[in-house]
Amino acid sequence: MRRFTILTVVSMLALFFVSPLIAEDFMPPDFRGDPLTYTAFWEFTNDPGPADIWPDVVNSVGDGVHSLFTAQTHTHRDDSVVFWDPTGALYTLAAPGQLAFFLNNWVDPYVFKHIWVQVTYTSQGPAPFVSSVLGADDSLQWPDPYVGYFLNRIDVDANHFVEYWQIQPNPNMEYVYLDLPPFTSIDEVVIDTWSTDEPVDNEGKSWGEVKSLFR
Repeated sequence: MRRFTILTVVSMLALFFVSPLIAEDFMPPDFRGDPLTYTAFWEFTNDPGPADIWPDVVNSVGDGVHSLFTAQTHTHRDDSVVFWDPTGALYTLAAPGQLAFFLNNWVDPYVFKHIWVQVTYTSQGPAPFVSSVLGADDSLQWPDPYVGYFLNRIDVDANHFVEYWQIQPNPNMEYVYLDLPPFTSIDEVVIDTWSTDEPVDNEGKSWGEVKSLFR
């Protein structure tokens, strides 16, 4: 048991030594900055306090007509399996964990919501992944009635990936669920969304084909 504990601590220190050096907004979507887009950044450097949530830094771009749903964009965790390192990381040990990212968003009539998730991480095993995207129009709706569907993923390297999702109908708020395998450290998450009438299908489009739809 003692040997396992020592190896675990050494392994996690190695993760944290490497991971802050690579955290970045490494592949922003082409639609960022367009009307009815929304960008949220998390770096996990601040103390979450007793509520155990991390507010984000939000940049939102409206169209002069529509307003944002009134709620605080944030993330939260199960602190029994996902631990916080004050240098700016959330990590798991021998048990897997999950992070939930809540985004308030534009109240608008458009049909589709595109969701672009960038994750900077380190892992001793399988990579983390987005397991689901759910949405609702009102905080009183439960469970969230709108279910997103996966479109594409690119593993940029061993420490960065992007996942691209779409949700229809277009909700006023979303939850993005990120699953963490054992011995995984999450250093930065950036989520972009876009309300639009432009759909993207999931019939095997290449990454270049998906990106080309935005311009």
